[in-house]
Amino acid sequence: MSFKNAVRIGYAAAVCGALLLPAVLMPFLHEDAGAENRTLAEKPALRTVDGSLNRAFFADAEAWFSDHFALRGQLVTGYGKLTSSLFETSAEPDVLVGREGWLFYSETLPDALGEQRLSETEIRHAVRVLDLMHTYCTEHGAAFIFACAPNKASIYPNYLPARILPVSSKNTLDALQEALFFTNVKSCDLRKTLRNLAKTADFPLYHKLDTHWNGDGAMAAYKALMRTAMLDDRSFDDYPRTVAHDFAGDLQKMLLPGSAEPDDNPVYAVPQTYRTVGRFRSVDDMTIRTACADGEGSLLMFRDSFGRALIPLLSQRFQSCTYSRAEEMPLDLIAEQKTDTVICEIVERNLPNLLLHAPRMAAPAAEPASEAVQKDGTAPLVSACRSAGSYVHLYGYFDEQFSDSSAVYCTVTRPDGSQQCFEAFPCFEQALLGTEQSGANGFSVYLPEEAVPAGSAAEISAVCGNVRYLAGTAGLTPDREETATE
Repeated sequence: MSFKNAVRIGYAAAVCGALLLPAVLMPFLHEDAGAENRTLAEKPALRTVDGSLNRAFFADAEAWFSDHFALRGQLVTGYGKLTSSLFETSAEPDVLVGREGWLFYSETLPDALGEQRLSETEIRHAVRVLDLMHTYCTEHGAAFIFACAPNKASIYPNYLPARILPVSSKNTLDALQEALFFTNVKSCDLRKTLRNLAKTADFPLYHKLDTHWNGDGAMAAYKALMRTAMLDDRSFDDYPRTVAHDFAGDLQKMLLPGSAEPDDNPVYAVPQTYRTVGRFRSVDDMTIRTACADGEGSLLMFRDSFGRALIPLLSQRFQSCTYSRAEEMPLDLIAEQKTDTVICEIVERNLPNLLLHAPRMAAPAAEPASEAVQKDGTAPLVSACRSAGSYVHLYGYFDEQFSDSSAVYCTVTRPDGSQQCFEAFPCFEQALLGTEQSGANGFSVYLPEEAVPAGSAAEISAVCGNVRYLAGTAGLTPDREETATE
């Protein structure tokens, strides 16, 4: 055998060995299910739950192998480091590699570019949702505060890649804040607070390798919330501050799952005398309740992942707290338990979600000033109905010609001929309807069971301009029960 052929055979053997190595090592090395901040594919089964042959076995096997072959994390990490360091691009589509090693969530890019992701009509509908929540809270003796947690890119645009250039100075949050100015809704402008602090602080307010604010950003947000609520913040920021180097960033896990590089994590030594009430597994629980003998007042907070860092501060400040991550915000809890303050926190990138899920609360009674007008050519109403605790939940959508509505009403006609009118939320319950369709022509209303005896029907009407149009009619017999969220 010539030397040249020996080299070729050796090279081919080395390549084949490198390709086979991950499969050969699978019985001995197991991929960490939490390393990539996602759920890995499960091991394929020959039969399905009902005992029939699993026709997708080979597809499932391929997905399982792709997620579990040995050294996967190290290989993905190596490729991620190569592309980010040499080309300043990301191998993970959900992660944007910025300047000086900063990572950003790709879904926040439209807001950073100044895109307005909601139409003027949808902005008006979102304001109406918040205004109805504010009115409900006020009627039950609670203060209502809306707080939008800004995207990291909204606070640190200077760390975005140089190629990212805004196309407008007004994005979705700008439009919403402008519209809220003309209402009674108290809005805590966290973006303004954090932007001002970021200009003068010698420390970052967000994690470099994560989507969320860090301990310093959370402290600034907490103080701003207390100012808006006109409550004492107990000077928690005066307690000693230390910086630990132990935070595992979610963006880093996505881009570099095998990397052990920790992110900085500022910590304030605020006394933690509060305790959790009932079952508690983690800060990502759907519902968390706390009690603190050193606190004062009561809080109900609807929050997302940005609320995690606020829980230790708010739980120490208030005597009792209830935190909810439910998409259908259970606002009616304030009618069941004493609540002084209600905070609705939502991250900037998720502002459109305000129009996807109506808050769970008894629909407010209404008295429209005019009779509904029938309009020719109106498309049939699409609706569904379910039993949701002590409510009958009616939801659906109507003809798009009524999308530009200022209010949506639901008039219930009972078997005895009596009628009662309620205002519906202008929300398009996309998930419940099982459709990818969405728009400004949705409605969602929680009707108290006692208001809709068997045999009742509903008339949905929309106010456009100065005219109230009949959008359609719907039955009020629940076709299914509510699905549990826990």
